[in-house]
Amino acid sequence: MDLSCSTSSSSLLVSLLVVLLLAGSSSQSPSVKKPSDLVSKICLRTANRDLCLKIFEADPRSATADIKGLVLIAIDALEASANQTLDTLGSLVNSTPASPLKDRFQTCVGNYNAVISNLETAKKVLLSPNYKSAFTPADNAQKNIQSCQTIFLLSPELTIPAELNDLAHKSLDLARIAGIILLDFLV
Repeated sequence: MDLSCSTSSSSLLVSLLVVLLLAGSSSQSPSVKKPSDLVSKICLRTANRDLCLKIFEADPRSATADIKGLVLIAIDALEASANQTLDTLGSLVNSTPASPLKDRFQTCVGNYNAVISNLETAKKVLLSPNYKSAFTPADNAQKNIQSCQTIFLLSPELTIPAELNDLAHKSLDLARIAGIILLDFLV
């Protein structure tokens, strides 16, 4: 009888371990996080859906963020991109001899300093009771990014370096994402 009791206990223990292992493996989160319904709705409205999903999936705050939190995430991503663009512009200014091209780079440095200033203002306003007016400084940031791009469009003889062009497009896409959230979702 002791042997059958021991065998029953062993079988029960093995069964319990198998159930626990299976339950544990099925409850593990997948490596790719599924976007929330709100993030999906926002990103469907953007021109660069992949970038939109990427910034929200990469930021752990997205999991519990309300609409204001999502705007802050978008603005933070834009600010990081604008700072990267500003660093690239600084390198280009320092490595380019005096020329119309260097003048354009210096003008863009001013534009991107204004972008960062506008984003700081947008974040402060977003956290205030008057949060709906955060659209204005965010929109001004987008206009400053576009101003830099326009400088090169109006001077076709001056070629914008590929790295700067890519960064500027990313910053503009991020500005549009923030703008869509502020204008269409933050009511």
